[in-house]
Amino acid sequence: MAKVKDPTNDFIQAVGAKIRYYRQKRGLTLEALGDSIGLDKGNMHRIEAGKNITLVTMLKIALFLDIDAGKLLANDVKVKIKDAENQISKKRRARTAAKSKAKRKPAKKKK
Repeated sequence: MAKVKDPTNDFIQAVGAKIRYYRQKRGLTLEALGDSIGLDKGNMHRIEAGKNITLVTMLKIALFLDIDAGKLLANDVKVKIKDAENQISKKRRARTAAKSKAKRKPAKKKK
């Protein structure tokens, strides 16, 4: 089964790539940037790999790198509102399914 392309994920990955570009341009390691804004190297790696990022974290990164936060967001990825809504619905369904599954598990008996 072919995986459906997710433009919202592509957008977040593009932001991560921009962060990596500006970090490397400044000659910083993941660890150095992370330490400077209060994150560990692993979290910085996840951000640059395109995992979700909060606006506060993005602002901290932009301020530390001395660039406008808009430069981190600027990219060529086109995201339609319907694509974003579909991703939200998909995540909501997954969360609901996980909660339902957790409720069905029988509680362990104490001895």
